[in-house]
Amino acid sequence: MNEKASIQGASQDGAPLVSIGIAVYNGENYLTKAIDSVFGQTFQDFEIVICDNASTDRTREICEDYVRRDARVRYFCNERNLGAGPNHDLTFHRSRGSFFNWLSHDDLFAPTYLEEAVACLKRNPDAVLCYVGIKEIGSDDKLLRIYENYLPGVDSARPSARFAGMILHTHQCEPTFGLFRREALVGSSLHGNYPGSDRVILAEMALRGRCVTISDPLFIHREHKDRFTRAILLGDRTKAESEWFTDHKVKKTGARMFALVVYRNYWRVVRQNINDNRERWACYGQLLRWWLVDRHFRSVVKNMLGYIHPELLSRAVRIKRALFGVSAPRPGGLIHFD
Repeated sequence: MNEKASIQGASQDGAPLVSIGIAVYNGENYLTKAIDSVFGQTFQDFEIVICDNASTDRTREICEDYVRRDARVRYFCNERNLGAGPNHDLTFHRSRGSFFNWLSHDDLFAPTYLEEAVACLKRNPDAVLCYVGIKEIGSDDKLLRIYENYLPGVDSARPSARFAGMILHTHQCEPTFGLFRREALVGSSLHGNYPGSDRVILAEMALRGRCVTISDPLFIHREHKDRFTRAILLGDRTKAESEWFTDHKVKKTGARMFALVVYRNYWRVVRQNINDNRERWACYGQLLRWWLVDRHFRSVVKNMLGYIHPELLSRAVRIKRALFGVSAPRPGGLIHFD
């Protein structure tokens, strides 16, 4: 049997080899294109698990149409908005594949993405995640940029080196939309109902095993004004939080204390996943280094000021924007609520 035939083969229990999880809320604008990009794969042994977070637009109608057309699409609609993190986790809990991949309703897969990612994980049985290069497009599908999306160190044999590679290098969490080995996600924290949980899940995966990469831009990320991070950058925090985080405490504390919440959860996943004392203390050492990179210390001070005296911080932000305008999004790093 050749390699491609082996890759396409179904898992032994009759379940699909790959599960694609689409967590969506009011996604009528781009959802059809996202689903069609999955059906356009050269690899066809998959299921699509869609969890609709109580959308109020045409999302349900679009999904039910795909369910009627193809049995590989499974659609679930929540009675209420659970928050983005829990809804993403639902797609995993309801999946059956040996490999799992999240896909946002506004992003796309290049046609050979699944075939190449599955082959990569099969060649690297100790790897927990395969992530790829990124092609970024706008709302009109026009190309904005292409980048390799490489994080040095995350393929190391040492957990502390992988952990450092994931938390100390600037990125926008694109590896979250890579192909995971299911057994690595089982028993992990998955997404929490707090901002930055995607960073924590990547850190935990790095602690659990090697993360391998394909440099080709096989994942297509869409940058547009309605994205959550874009709403934050443009100052529409209320809209973004109401759609993504349903818990009042999360809205009040999680967003304003973003960097500290992420840091605390980094400590937690190290404690829960690393038993070797030498490696654990090496990871703690990397967490000390975290303060010195990517403006984290400044971000924590700013977050604390915003939590203690939000009006003072808001006034400073308004003055800054009046003088310098709204900053363009940085190529990576933590979201700074400024």
